[in-house]
Amino acid sequence: MAPSVQPILRRPSSRGPLRRFAETRGLVGGHHGPHIVTRLETHDGVGLGASYLPGPAAAPAAVLLLHGFGANRRKPAYAALADRLARVLPVLTLDLRGHGSSGGASTFGDREEADVRAGAGWLRAFGHERLVVIGSSMGATAAIHALWRGVPAMALVAISAPARFLDPAPVGPLQRLETLWHSDLQRGLLRAGLGVRLAGPGAWRSPPDPEHMVSTITQPLLLIHGEDDAYFPIGDAQRLAGNHAGSSTVWKEPAGFGHAEDGLTPAFAARLGHAVLEVARTGRYPPASTDIAPGSPSV
Repeated sequence: MAPSVQPILRRPSSRGPLRRFAETRGLVGGHHGPHIVTRLETHDGVGLGASYLPGPAAAPAAVLLLHGFGANRRKPAYAALADRLARVLPVLTLDLRGHGSSGGASTFGDREEADVRAGAGWLRAFGHERLVVIGSSMGATAAIHALWRGVPAMALVAISAPARFLDPAPVGPLQRLETLWHSDLQRGLLRAGLGVRLAGPGAWRSPPDPEHMVSTITQPLLLIHGEDDAYFPIGDAQRLAGNHAGSSTVWKEPAGFGHAEDGLTPAFAARLGHAVLEVARTGRYPPASTDIAPGSPSV
């Protein structure tokens, strides 16, 4: 399939229920900057929708960007993040299985490790030998899982990542999601309403908890977590850092950051862009800071 250039779509100033529905269905959103649309196929035969943002020609690495559950690569928060990251590094952003224009069914980051492998392989084939993987929530789980299984990358960013798979889930949003997961009817309604295809519990292969997977990952790891995350407590970031086999950096984001895409503001995207550029150049992440060094490239 020949790549096609997508039109620029502006982000709204507010997000009511109808707007959120339209974003999840992929009816609004998209990239502001130059990009191509492409298709990938995983080793288990799932077709994935993807967009490639070329970035600077002399960039020291490329980024693979992975969204959270219920999102897609065109959703405004993720599309805007990709646009800003592409000012400093090339970006490949995927629709993970069961989401957006991809086939298959979501498994909350388990079988999605094959999606990460496919994205990494596409970037290598395109000439990018050095790769930083950025995952948010379910995308962070998929990224950790993929690096644990040996997918090559020079560094990893995990935003709002869980340290453990809790069974049963605690009372709150996770419990409601678990109830949906175990209900054929509710999964069907999710697909009909939001277009998200969620596999049932039988597709879950019971991988190790992320805190155990990171114990064999040596690449630099940046963990970003909001104090007011409604899904996973901020202690999960410290737990992951404490078990990580390599160099870990934790950014504790203040109340207001929330979970995953909630915190992907332009200011945050600028900080993340400079952090990823620094790890690509030096092999180290900077500490959390709202300050950007003078002379740094604009993000």
